[in-house]
Amino acid sequence: MSAGPSLYRRHRPRTFADVVGQTHVVRTLRNAVERDKVHHAYLFVGTRGTGKTSMAKILAACLNCEQGPTTSPCGVCESCVSIANATSLDVIEMDAASNNSVDDIRELRDKVAYAPVSGRSKVYILDEAHMLSSAAWNAFLKTLEEPPPHTIFVLATTEANKVLPTVVDRCHRFDFTRPNVEEIAGVLRRVADKEGIEIPDQALALVARHATGSFRDALGTLEQLTTYGGATADGRPEITVEDVLAVLGVADAEALFGAVDAVAAHDARAALLAVARLVDSGRDAGGLVRELEAHARELLAVQVLGEVPAELRLTPERDERLAAQAAQLGRQDVVRLLDLLSDALDALANGAQARIQLELALVKAAAPEIDPSTRALLARIDRLEQQLAAGRPAAAPAQPAAPAQPAAPQPHAAAPAQSAAPAQPAAPQPHAAAPAQPAAPAQPAAPQPHAAAPASQSPAAAPAQPAPPQAAHEPSAPAAAPPVQETSPSGDVGGPPPATAAARPVEPIAPPPAPAANGLPAPTTAAAVAQHAPQGAQAVAEPPAVAPAPSAFEQPAAAAPMPAAVEPPAPPAPAVEQPAVPAPPPAVEPAPPAPEPAFAPAGGTLDAQGLRELWPAVIDAVRSENAMLAAALGEARPVDATATEAVLAFPPSAAFFKRKAEGEECRRLVAQALRELGGVALKPVYELREVVAEEPAASGAAPVALTDEELVSRFVAEFDAEELIDEDDEEGGA
Repeated sequence: MSAGPSLYRRHRPRTFADVVGQTHVVRTLRNAVERDKVHHAYLFVGTRGTGKTSMAKILAACLNCEQGPTTSPCGVCESCVSIANATSLDVIEMDAASNNSVDDIRELRDKVAYAPVSGRSKVYILDEAHMLSSAAWNAFLKTLEEPPPHTIFVLATTEANKVLPTVVDRCHRFDFTRPNVEEIAGVLRRVADKEGIEIPDQALALVARHATGSFRDALGTLEQLTTYGGATADGRPEITVEDVLAVLGVADAEALFGAVDAVAAHDARAALLAVARLVDSGRDAGGLVRELEAHARELLAVQVLGEVPAELRLTPERDERLAAQAAQLGRQDVVRLLDLLSDALDALANGAQARIQLELALVKAAAPEIDPSTRALLARIDRLEQQLAAGRPAAAPAQPAAPAQPAAPQPHAAAPAQSAAPAQPAAPQPHAAAPAQPAAPAQPAAPQPHAAAPASQSPAAAPAQPAPPQAAHEPSAPAAAPPVQETSPSGDVGGPPPATAAARPVEPIAPPPAPAANGLPAPTTAAAVAQHAPQGAQAVAEPPAVAPAPSAFEQPAAAAPMPAAVEPPAPPAPAVEQPAVPAPPPAVEPAPPAPEPAFAPAGGTLDAQGLRELWPAVIDAVRSENAMLAAALGEARPVDATATEAVLAFPPSAAFFKRKAEGEECRRLVAQALRELGGVALKPVYELREVVAEEPAASGAAPVALTDEELVSRFVAEFDAEELIDEDDEEGGA
């Protein structure tokens, strides 16, 4: 590598063929030189390092070359060499940043009158032309518009918006585009080969990426790396990837991929560890945020385009890894990561600590459940949708308890509060906690139905009940028993009928509502059974008032004249109990769903009452946008609501608040709040009227008229105002 000027000066393009990119500029200037139509003033606009000054020097060489005018300067003649070395008397470079006064322009205008020294044209190159003052521009206008013959002005600027329009329209403007990574890497490879620098393609890609669209920055970094890196056995400079990472402080590609992999796996711990590794290696946290944002942008571009675009391609291995990660990560996750990193950069601009902002962004991206924002909620919903689409089983809903089968009524043994059995007047077994012995009717002499009664109903206490009163009323039992037996399709009176048969006896049994002699109610319908279920439970708790044992013994005596088929009215007790025990009470008693709010009816309209109930929420929504308007709307009272309008009334003393509410901004906020909260599109209409008592205020209290002094005090308190008292009033008061 030779000593002398810097790399970007030694390897500046000398002809149009050496220019990389800027095709539109090269073609226009080449044609202008060939056709002898070179304009007297050009304006080159572009970011730093895009070749504005180099293009101006190439144009000057094409015009002043000894073999020209030509589009391919020889580069060896005296004129070309002097232009390349910046010693030509016919090519004058001016720094407008330091020569921006009227005196400098006056001196320039005086020199313009002289003819070229050795060349055909005199070329003035003004760098950073936007730095000229307005007075200097005005002094330069006439010379720029009508320069002397063989005089050409080239104005180069990075901020065209600061150039006066009267100057722009006197020039031919060319906008220089920023080169992509591939173009910069190609220039670096060409320079490295000419200078004998050993550097791998991956290191060149890192340098090109760090240059951010500037050839000068890329060549300057390459020159810096040659002094940092080692040398080969034959003494040539050698640069490795580790040298680039150390000098530039950029993040390794694998580290960036690892951080994004942690986000894709929703592993917040791995994300924090990735940040720790990057920071501990000496990387700047603020630079990491920017590089991670660029990496996320590349992932989004690959996802949208379906392939790695040419401008992002570096090495085959990296391109393959980038495509794989783009397929692994959801597009919503990439967009959310970009939003979080953008917020982190905004926080850095306001002075926040870089590492904290980077860690916060990655943790929020990896674990949306800890982020209270709406974007995080949408990310969680999207994750659930992906899990359902992948076929993961959802949580099964709770199944209701299966109804007890007629042949096995034992599951009801633990339900002493059931009152379905009282539907059989012939056998007052409802006081048995659970008639778990269906064969009990076959043994009328045994009081087994009461075996499951509470401890307070002991068998010894059962005989203490008087039997004759029960026998006096027993004849009514056979009258109600036959309809129960007729419901059995099989005719077998000894066994329990099916569940369908248990539901039909309810109709015939309904008429006899007379209570039994022991004072207990005897509901005979399913509705009555459901209504008296609590009373049944209460009756069990009062054993002295019931006499189940005597009724069991008296029933055979009352049914003696009848055939043996009359004896089994007791077995239907489980059958009649079935509709009440398994499901009817749960089917009737579940808590009804919460009623729809009055302000969101099913038909999509809103009535006056609904508007009153919704009004406090509307004021809160407006307060989040404009507290002053919310204070003004607090004086309004909803009085009516039509299909298109919401009528709001202000008291006569609140005319000022009404005028504030009639503003376009307030109307927009109120209509938006009504649409979001009530689901209706209503136009707010304001009136001045006295609000009657039956029209409740938005806050639930009746409007109170304020005196002038109270109104002024309220203004001072709510708006942090100051009361100004006229001096004449003070003197009059004195």
